Amino acid sequence: MEVEQKLTVAEKVRRDPNKNYFISASAGTGKTYTLTNYYIGILEHYEQTGDSDIVDRIVAVTFTNKAANEMKDRIVKEIQKKLSSLSESDKAYEYWKDVYRNMSRAIISTIDSFCRRVLIEQNIEAGVDPNFKIINELKQRRLIDKATQKAIQLAFEVYDAVESGANYGDKVGNYLYGLTLERSNRVKELLNELAKNTDDIFRLFDVFGSISEVASKIETVVMNWRLELNESKVSEKLLEIFEEAGGALRAFRTISLIAAEFYEAETLDNFEYDFKGVLEKTLRVLENSAIREYYQQRFKYIIVDEFQDTNELQKKIFDLIHTDDNYIFYVGDRKQSIYRFRGGDVSVFIKTMEEFEQKIKSGRTDYEMLSLNVNYRSHPELIDYFNYMSENTIFNSSIYESFSVDSNNSATSKRKSSTKNKSKSKTVNEEIAPSEGLDELLSIDDKIYVHEVFRLRYPELYEKLWFIEKDDKSDAAFSPDENEFLPGEIRRVNYITISKALLKENSEESDESEEAAGGEVTENLEGTDNAKNLSDMDDRELEAVYVAKVINSLVGKEMTFYEKQDGKFIPVSRKITYKDFAILSYKLQDIEDVYREVFAREGIPLYIVKGRGFYKRPEIKAVISALYVIQNPNSNYYFTQFFFTPFTDDVNRSVDNSEETGKMKNFHKIVTKYRESKEQGSRKSFFQCAKDLIDEGALPEHVVEIIKLVAKYDELKYYLKPAETLKLFVKESGYLKKIARYPNSSQKLRNVRKLLEQAMEFDDQAPTFFELTRLLERISEVQEVEASEISEEEDVVRMMTVHASKGLEFNIVFLVNNDRADKGEEKTFFPESEDGNGRYVYISQFLDKALKKFVSPRMTKELEKELRKLLEAEVIYDETEILRKVYVAITRAKEMLFVVDLKKKDKNNRGVPAIKYLDPHGFEEKIKVIVSLDEIESAIGSVVEPSRNETTLERSIIQPPEDLETNVDENLIFSDFTPMAYKRYISPTLLYGISDEKSEIESVDESSEDFEVAETISAIPRTNFETSKTKARLEALNSLLEKTSEITRGKRIHSMLASVTRYEQLERLVGDGVIPREILKVQILKTLFNESEKIFSEWRLAKTLDIYDEKSGERKSYVLFGVPDKVFLKNGEFYVVDFKSSALYDASPDVEHYVFQVKFYMMLLSDLGKVRRGYLVSVPRGQALPIDPPREDFIDDIVERIKKFEEMMSI
Repeated sequence: MEVEQKLTVAEKVRRDPNKNYFISASAGTGKTYTLTNYYIGILEHYEQTGDSDIVDRIVAVTFTNKAANEMKDRIVKEIQKKLSSLSESDKAYEYWKDVYRNMSRAIISTIDSFCRRVLIEQNIEAGVDPNFKIINELKQRRLIDKATQKAIQLAFEVYDAVESGANYGDKVGNYLYGLTLERSNRVKELLNELAKNTDDIFRLFDVFGSISEVASKIETVVMNWRLELNESKVSEKLLEIFEEAGGALRAFRTISLIAAEFYEAETLDNFEYDFKGVLEKTLRVLENSAIREYYQQRFKYIIVDEFQDTNELQKKIFDLIHTDDNYIFYVGDRKQSIYRFRGGDVSVFIKTMEEFEQKIKSGRTDYEMLSLNVNYRSHPELIDYFNYMSENTIFNSSIYESFSVDSNNSATSKRKSSTKNKSKSKTVNEEIAPSEGLDELLSIDDKIYVHEVFRLRYPELYEKLWFIEKDDKSDAAFSPDENEFLPGEIRRVNYITISKALLKENSEESDESEEAAGGEVTENLEGTDNAKNLSDMDDRELEAVYVAKVINSLVGKEMTFYEKQDGKFIPVSRKITYKDFAILSYKLQDIEDVYREVFAREGIPLYIVKGRGFYKRPEIKAVISALYVIQNPNSNYYFTQFFFTPFTDDVNRSVDNSEETGKMKNFHKIVTKYRESKEQGSRKSFFQCAKDLIDEGALPEHVVEIIKLVAKYDELKYYLKPAETLKLFVKESGYLKKIARYPNSSQKLRNVRKLLEQAMEFDDQAPTFFELTRLLERISEVQEVEASEISEEEDVVRMMTVHASKGLEFNIVFLVNNDRADKGEEKTFFPESEDGNGRYVYISQFLDKALKKFVSPRMTKELEKELRKLLEAEVIYDETEILRKVYVAITRAKEMLFVVDLKKKDKNNRGVPAIKYLDPHGFEEKIKVIVSLDEIESAIGSVVEPSRNETTLERSIIQPPEDLETNVDENLIFSDFTPMAYKRYISPTLLYGISDEKSEIESVDESSEDFEVAETISAIPRTNFETSKTKARLEALNSLLEKTSEITRGKRIHSMLASVTRYEQLERLVGDGVIPREILKVQILKTLFNESEKIFSEWRLAKTLDIYDEKSGERKSYVLFGVPDKVFLKNGEFYVVDFKSSALYDASPDVEHYVFQVKFYMMLLSDLGKVRRGYLVSVPRGQALPIDPPREDFIDDIVERIKKFEEMMSI
């Protein structure tokens, strides 16, 4: 049964490690095994010299920590085998013992970990703090969002100033404050470029139609392509032929570079890096010849795993270390390059293949290319399928031409033998409108043209995108047992085809039969394939029902599996379990909820791996909407969004249609009140109208309670940390009890609990409530896994994206969602210039949009083609990524594969759906096709009821909501804030109406501005261009982009000074130009920083105070609250320092307010210990105003001010 197969590649690299290798490794062909053999081969080579320190001269890089750990574990186990085979008296024993000991410091890591090592080792030359931080994706997105807003605002400041004849330099000063001198000068140079071509700014926004579209593209570039952007330019030919389009791209590049500077000011200049930032900094460090030579000599062997996932930046780092005196080992599979969306670039793999081929052709014997061709993962019948589909459909270069002929969405496409016939015309599918059919024809023609452009410009690279038999055809590692057994009539490869048209046809026939028989039409699915019921289902639910039916039919049945034992594949007969199954989808968005509900209904335990739905779950979105309404209750948009969530439910009523009807009636009252207020000339918000209705007794008690709760936390948000606000509001609103009444409440409760448990992270990412709501605008873009009551290790069906499945294997795979096509999103990329010595910046589909907006007298069809050849050739790498995703998906299967074909056309996408590349034409005899639910049972057999623990299912019995709420209270709510929640908070900024750097965290004034309408810059025809150059454009911009808290001078100071804990840090910030040099004149700061035992930054101080109210005859409780910038504890005494961005003149009324503010802080501190002195420090002037502690009667002054304030507020 076993096929004798020598692992020639593994043996070869082990025997001869002193070569440069490029190894193509198809799915399941033993890539890690070969890599391990290469590493061991290096160690064996140096056994001759006894140099066990060779471990320090090998660097192995992969792209996940899991892969790095697996690689190291395998190498260590091989070394242990070596030691076990030797006796202590053997000459080699000491060598391998030393090698084993040295493996603890072996460099086997991810690329970013390797780069961090370089930066730490070279921290002085690199100019980085060795304790630098790596920021997470959430913080990265938040900072990029802020940087992009600043950059766009700056662009329009320049536009407005130039068009009005003003000096834009006077307007941009605040934006540049806090940047280092070098970075500030770069931004000024970029602004000068914008000022020379202000028309470009208009053109950019005119092409894309809105600020949000442009902002989104800038954010993507700043996140993924900063280095490439900096080294690119706009095509001179584009500027010459089509000035408007070229100018728009030029503005895009310039504004993006400005955004990158702001982002790096917040990260790199504070010694914080994202993944790409670490790599870019390492590249810059290695460009230093002395440092580069050190690493070239240090590393003799460079091993790069998963090379198909690299990009040009990573390749440059490897190239800088690699010389003719050391060796590089690349291993990967271009067919599995599927991470282009996050920077992976298959072209790097293909171009490196070409480099190796050219070196070998030139006679270099130290370069060799090898292929791994034996699949050790999958059953031979599956391997036959993989080979056939790869060659004939997935990686068949003529498939696009066959699609241009195959017009009617059939499953049959032309193969290699017939694709040369291009004479047939494409007819429009009857279900498609003529215009849609034309659009599709044009789309396909464009695809063919792009292929032709690429083929002509890069013929060698183009050929490497497709099937290469010597690299891509795999052999099986074993022959199947002649007595192997499969359930029923199913095969190793199965297709499930679902046609709604057929279901409807059967439904109509069923109706006629029932009517003729005088019976009623049943919709019960039990035991029958009821076409009427199925035809009424949503497409995705229908697909999930079929998949669930197959799984339930297979579980518990006997099947032959193949297990590897002592290097041989042994057939093992056992029952199929849930954990044998994996469901793979290209995306989980819009389908994971459907599968969860269907599988729960069918009693199938499902585990979603890395689902992206957490922040989009209704119960989570409701909590987020609550935070939005607390941030700005006077926004009608936020109030409406919040009102129609479970927060406003009546917990004493059941969840049914009457609940929503009641809400609508109550909301109608609020809207009616709003209209009345407008008619009367007052501009009240929905929230204010709701409070008026409460006074009139017109709203039910449960609505009254929640409106009052919003009003309460509208004030508290400035004094509680965001996490505390979130937890307390959820608790007091009874939200957990309310959502416990809904279906699938167990999952909902777990998700909300998870959000509350994660809330502490929000305090780190967004220290104020204002910043929290800004953060939440980005949070849904970050992957977050749902809470689950079952783990992946249990007997569960796993569901995940194709991307998440890469590198994994599963016994039985379902490939679903195949009818969806890539949306053809606009992406920024960097095609090579004509001479090949540079790159251009370009956005896919940009030329088409520009041609619709502008008319260029120079543009002809021929010139347009030339531009497309120049700019659009590399679009092919994006277009072909769907092929590689299909290949990765099918090759995850070890024992059996099910491909689900939902016979439909997705009219929302212009791309080709994945199912097109899965057409089994020519392979039909080796697959089983299932077309109905009845056929599933007849082909597989009836369902076997497995014995399983019902508590693992979604429909399991859950804790009562009261118990859950009690647990949340105990675990997640800070009890010491509970009594404070019922008191009025008083801060010095509130009493004195101070508006400065502290106002955001100490003010309770709430803007009543309504943000219902977000204006955008409209697309104005060129003839009206002159009339559009007004400040109204800036006003429209500012209504869309609220200025962040960091852009003003004072807030920038506080942001930087808050993190200073040593005087040396302050000196460094001054040296970098971040903080004005004048601050070093304040000698007391040097003394306090250097001599204090403890330093507190933005310490939240609170003190309770009861005041007798003569009118009501009752005592009112207050909390005096303040946040001093710095508190120093020196010799057991407190010193308070508050920083200001304005000058401190005795005659200034502001100084009186500031002195009161500092005395307020000192009064609060006096309960904790002796307060020695306070200081007001003017940062830009270098002034320090000493302030003595307040007298005992200072509290009387506060009481009087509180009374006056309450009279003014009519409280």
